[in-house]
Amino acid sequence: MAVVGGGLAGSLLALRLAERFGGPSVDLYLGAATQGRDATVASGGMVRGFETDLDECRLAADSLAELRRDPALTHASGYQESPSHYFLRPEVDPDHQLALLDDVLGGSARLLPAGQVARTLGLAARPEGTFAVVEQHAGHIRPDALRSYAITRAVASGVRTHHEAVTSVEAGPTVTVDGMVRHHDVVVVAAGAWSSALLSGSMRTRRIQYGVYPLARPRLGCLVDDMSTLYGRPWGTGSTLLGVATSAWGAAPGDNRPDPAYEGPASEAARTVLGFDGPLPPPRWSAAGVDCFADHGGLRLRSVENVSGVFSFTGGAGSAAKSALASSRLAAVTVCEAVDG
Repeated sequence: MAVVGGGLAGSLLALRLAERFGGPSVDLYLGAATQGRDATVASGGMVRGFETDLDECRLAADSLAELRRDPALTHASGYQESPSHYFLRPEVDPDHQLALLDDVLGGSARLLPAGQVARTLGLAARPEGTFAVVEQHAGHIRPDALRSYAITRAVASGVRTHHEAVTSVEAGPTVTVDGMVRHHDVVVVAAGAWSSALLSGSMRTRRIQYGVYPLARPRLGCLVDDMSTLYGRPWGTGSTLLGVATSAWGAAPGDNRPDPAYEGPASEAARTVLGFDGPLPPPRWSAAGVDCFADHGGLRLRSVENVSGVFSFTGGAGSAAKSALASSRLAAVTVCEAVDG
């Protein structure tokens, strides 16, 4: 079996496959992971259980539960626990998600009036009749550290790693590396933003970007405002990570240069949500990356139409840190079934 892509998703999948099949059965093509240009490096690493999509919520909750109960994962990922505050759009009904979180994470989540949560955090007033999901068991990780841990464990299990870039994936299935065609029983493309160049389909690239601002908001925890798309969390002492969803579709894979044009929308959204009278100070520094978006669903294993034996494992849209543990476990089961079948 071959996994193309050594980001967080690909490295965890390679480890899961090694645990099921034995490492010598798995080849991991690292690609851009060796160059520090992928979305794993750029990710802010926020983890929580709640998502407005029920399937995504289940994956995020299962991933967080595994992260918290496994001391090795907790330590290797640099997991830091802090509350999560997710401000909902008025039309969202979170009852099913809250029941799921109660079952998986043991009563970690509560639904509270958004205005009450905003006052507690010192944020701007919220619209009447809106709500926020508050989770006690949430926080952030270092996705690059978790990726390194997964690769180290996979190699220790016998997984073969390759630093050369894969230039094509074809039916057979085969991968082409340095002009040489290599045959495998199954090929999984987990190359993030580079996946769309290797496979045809409905995946698109988009820039992710955030800034680290000189703002001390230690009570903020992990913040998501679904109406403005603002997200953030404390960063060290005296700084806060803040960003918004960008509209930079079709961004070039590996382009990790921050675009100053996105500092304005992020700062304005943060000023409004955080309740600043004047403009925010400029960020101390900014981080950017490019990830792959699927038309529906998040990080999932998907069969590639008309290409036998080839799957994609991407579509995490810059937020795979929340769901990668559970998604990779489910993906490994499906790959095993494909091999056995």
